Amino acid sequence: MTVCLLAGAAAFVPGSSLPFAPQQVVQSAATAGFDGSTMTSPLRTVAHICMVQSSTGCSDDLRTFLTARARVSPAYVDKVLEICDEEMIGSVDNLQTAAELGMLATLFKPVVAMGIQSALADVGAAGRAPSVAGVAAQLKDMLEDERQELKADAAAQPELAGAAAYATPLAVAQRGLEVEPYWDMLPHLPMNTFKPKRPHLAAIASVKRIVGANAPGEVCHVVIETGGAVRYWEGQSLGVKPPGDDPKTGKPNSVRLYSIASSRYGDDGGATSVSLCVRRAVYWDAALGAEDPAKKGVCSNYLCDATPGTECKMTGPSGKVRVQRESVALYW
Repeated sequence: MTVCLLAGAAAFVPGSSLPFAPQQVVQSAATAGFDGSTMTSPLRTVAHICMVQSSTGCSDDLRTFLTARARVSPAYVDKVLEICDEEMIGSVDNLQTAAELGMLATLFKPVVAMGIQSALADVGAAGRAPSVAGVAAQLKDMLEDERQELKADAAAQPELAGAAAYATPLAVAQRGLEVEPYWDMLPHLPMNTFKPKRPHLAAIASVKRIVGANAPGEVCHVVIETGGAVRYWEGQSLGVKPPGDDPKTGKPNSVRLYSIASSRYGDDGGATSVSLCVRRAVYWDAALGAEDPAKKGVCSNYLCDATPGTECKMTGPSGKVRVQRESVALYW
């Protein structure tokens, strides 16, 4: 546990005063299952810390621990287990690690977090080596310093708006929208940045019908303002999670995928929006001689009927794309 914490700290703060040689730390981390990509993101490091096994003296599986000791209601234990699965918390030991890092309150509802904390204390988990908590606190301070530095760097970057984005290629490249060489995009593609359980909350900027009045069907050009949080490349897809519940299952509506219709800079070049071309899905009932509203597309109608400012939950991006090199001949 301590080694992994130090490995993460050494990766982000090379000049830290931790009492271990960087080479030893990285080698030990690799032995524990950490790779180079693991130690390049503070959030992923904390997630992997939650996977490391320690000893709390409790042999219960997670479900038993949550229901019998933390007294989580059986009606909600599956939801709590879903959160544990998403955060790679696979044992009671991992819960204790999350508790030591002060993460319980951010992961779970207050009542659940308090129940877990109390149960961990009851099984003697609080008696683990104090040095681990000390190193965890030091790592948290380091990551906070790093976060503040990144914020300062971001604030110093020039703002891109409209056509100005295309006139300042260096500024665009600094925001991660260009790669060199131009065809080497695959290692840099953003993939599933936002997931169905934790989508990005965006807003509809505009909806415009783009086919004539006599066209067979309706297609709308939908612009969604993301604030620049959703990075993507041409050829990828984004998911939209429509509001409401599925009448067949009683559960929240599932995500629908749409191909992205704008460049990675957005229609206006500002790199803060994404556009979709959405065909309204309807069902014509020949017997009635009219459309059957009970069978209309849930998400397409939600998007086509949306007005500026409407909340929009987004997932993705997904899909691997590439650009063919100019020097490579194509044979058909």
